[in-house]
Amino acid sequence: MSAETATVLVIDDESMVRTLVRRMLEPGGCAVVEAGDGESALRFIQRGQPAIDAVLTDLVMPGIDGFDIVTVLARHRPDLPVICMSGFASAQASRLTVPFLPKPFTIEALRAALDPMIARSREARRLAADGRRQGDALDLVAAALELRRQRAEPRSTS
Repeated sequence: MSAETATVLVIDDESMVRTLVRRMLEPGGCAVVEAGDGESALRFIQRGQPAIDAVLTDLVMPGIDGFDIVTVLARHRPDLPVICMSGFASAQASRLTVPFLPKPFTIEALRAALDPMIARSREARRLAADGRRQGDALDLVAAALELRRQRAEPRSTS
């Protein structure tokens, strides 16, 4: 893998989708790391090796879903760009603060969303090389699970 190869973490609970995205990205020079669920994806990001240039996540998954991943990474890894995709949650995409790709999408649409994010991620990594915290001590999975717990708690109306 060359120094110019971008690494993209693809998170989707359907292996067919992960394989398709891999086949779209690898010929263009991306290394693709796959995760079948949000928990394993967050654990991978936390380990920090290899460094991830961008995350492409499905929104609708069992357990830690794409909305949780976006929220946790925005709070704890704002340097890591995220793109969401879904075939079901287009109506909910309006509440996202990150780019959204409705499934199915073309390779051109994927690259148009992904390429600028990879460039920004690399520039941020170069600028903050001394201060960047790979494998941050914060447990990203615990943060996502706490977020889900808070959302599930009944809210006081008093």
